[in-house]
Amino acid sequence: RALAQAAIREGGDSTEARLDFMARRLVSRPLEPSEAGMLSRAHDDFLEHYRGKPDDARALISTGESRPDPSLDPAALAAWTMVANSLMNLDEVLNK
Repeated sequence: RALAQAAIREGGDSTEARLDFMARRLVSRPLEPSEAGMLSRAHDDFLEHYRGKPDDARALISTGESRPDPSLDPAALAAWTMVANSLMNLDEVLNK
């Protein structure tokens, strides 16, 4: 969630800019167009899911010791958290 919050606050206003922000921190390179497209679609799917299930979004972002930023939309933060989770589970990240 911390990476998702940083991407929302510091990564820019577009999905592409936020994906690039996360990728450069996790894999130390920009995403390939196919990777960015897949993650962008995943983000959109996550966002749609969490907008329809706000309780799920709040449950996800409240996990952990740190508190979520209350100024951020819970559905957006949950969606970006899941994108960060997807990136963090890449072999490239785990074996870096």
